[in-house]
Amino acid sequence: MNILLVDDDQLITDSLAIILASEADFVIVGQAKNGQEALDFVQKQPCDLVLMDINMPVMDGIESCAKIKEKFPEIKVIMLTTFRDFRHIHQALHAGASGYLLKSDGVQNQITTIKNVYNGHAVMSEAALLALTQSRNAEALTERENSCMELIAHGYSNKEIAKRLYIGEGTVRNVISIILDKLMLRDRTQIAIYYWQTLDHH
Repeated sequence: MNILLVDDDQLITDSLAIILASEADFVIVGQAKNGQEALDFVQKQPCDLVLMDINMPVMDGIESCAKIKEKFPEIKVIMLTTFRDFRHIHQALHAGASGYLLKSDGVQNQITTIKNVYNGHAVMSEAALLALTQSRNAEALTERENSCMELIAHGYSNKEIAKRLYIGEGTVRNVISIILDKLMLRDRTQIAIYYWQTLDHH
């Protein structure tokens, strides 16, 4: 399994290289300092898996992950980061990451996750999963935002939503941008899809 390590902290990539190289089936094919370098690397040299930090200069790990997956869908990307909040985890999964590890996770856990992802499973570290469920509640939508999302999902226009919720059209636009921001979605179509996907949680 050919692995590319990506982190702007040289110390981290060096120590990871040493730890992972001790595994018989792991081959560290390269190291990169940011998302752009990672993207350039995989275009020149094939690799099976990218282990990547999120917060880096030039291009962050989320953007890099999305671009790598777009060009090379067969390459698996695992985020290895200190961030354990809903927003980053959601963004990473949305960008196509197959795994989400925390730097605080034990080495053995990291190795197991890499192997599982390589074998086609999507894996998230327990601590990140816990953070996701806890902060997901903190990121919850207000009653007005939920009503707005429901009406969008049922195909109502901003004008109709404004009428039904007794608010101005400008307010509807604001509420929609808050929903997009909170749920890390791009447009109202995605809001509708999100609504129908999570309907059983409503």
